[in-house]
Amino acid sequence: MAVRRLCRTDAKESVHTVSPDTAHSAISISAVRFDRPSLASLGERHPQSSRNLPLPGDKLRILKRTCVAVEVVSSATNLVVVDIGSTRLRYGRGTERGPVAVRAEPTRADALTEQLLVAVEDVRARSPGPIQGVSVSTTGLVDAERGVIAEFDANDGTRRYDVRLAEAVEDAFGLPTAVQNDCTAAALGEYRFGEGRGYDSVAHVTFGTGIGAGVVEDGRPIRGERGYAAEVGLFSIRADGELSSTGVRGAWEAYCSGRGIPNFARQLLAEGGEASSLRELDEITALDVFAAADDGDDVAETLLDRIARYNAAGVGTLVNAYDPGVVTLGGSVALENAEWMLSGIREHLDDYVLAADPPPVELTTLGEDIELYGATAELLGPRPETSSVGQAGD
Repeated sequence: MAVRRLCRTDAKESVHTVSPDTAHSAISISAVRFDRPSLASLGERHPQSSRNLPLPGDKLRILKRTCVAVEVVSSATNLVVVDIGSTRLRYGRGTERGPVAVRAEPTRADALTEQLLVAVEDVRARSPGPIQGVSVSTTGLVDAERGVIAEFDANDGTRRYDVRLAEAVEDAFGLPTAVQNDCTAAALGEYRFGEGRGYDSVAHVTFGTGIGAGVVEDGRPIRGERGYAAEVGLFSIRADGELSSTGVRGAWEAYCSGRGIPNFARQLLAEGGEASSLRELDEITALDVFAAADDGDDVAETLLDRIARYNAAGVGTLVNAYDPGVVTLGGSVALENAEWMLSGIREHLDDYVLAADPPPVELTTLGEDIELYGATAELLGPRPETSSVGQAGD
């Protein structure tokens, strides 16, 4: 099982000594590709192979903060995988079958780096074998090349900038570390472990506090020039709409996300005088809207009918842009209202796509662990023809 990752460093040279335990047993480095020449050297060449394999005592020298692609071959994969959300941080051990022994705790936005280091140490202490790498999925704007959260929106409304996760982990543990956006991670998880198996191109849409997406093509996430590809929540599904997100008028997530649905409900209530149980609430949540619709509330039903069409328009735009073989849905809004979400999109999708035969739209089978599956997939090699999904033992 191949494990590959970018080692990041800056102008300093870091030296990693290969131990007898890791040279030829659970983990061995099979190939090193440097993006720029003369940036590193790897011990001596293995006498029985044309590959660069380390021997005990060999030293791997890397210039700090320069991207270096390292492929690792492992007979027993043990990774630290972490998902950082605005409210919860979840982490566990990544294996060839996905994440296991998952734990969760409240996110400490004011101490993300410290919290991550504690999580890594916890997984290392419980792992049955050596840890080969660390992979982090996180909400926010991510500079994947540098392993940095460029901007993190905390649950209390504050923001954190330039959170250098990869550097902190690599300095503390000497482990190659990947950091990527949670929606991109989710798409990778779907591609390798979920409904995306059997497809070359996979799109995953997350309906949570906002709306985001990730797209994977032939195993590689589409990130764009600055890493902001597939920011589908800002698709304008209603150009004349009064609601907006991040300055984008009529943005999809302004109407159809966990944060947008209550705002849309309040707008609809203000426009008309129809009786509704929603008027009796001091604060409206997305859950309240779905519950009211289930109870036959006319205003809530009208609202959800409009949202169904907006969701179809958003998914249709994604399909037209990226031509995925399958689209999967996740996030709390979709997972908690799966039947309604799927039926609404499927009913209207044909109105918004170019293809005569649009791709299937499915709910993710990976549940709330999908980002951890994606974090695992980020450090594994090419997807096998068949992939097992399930909880392995601790």
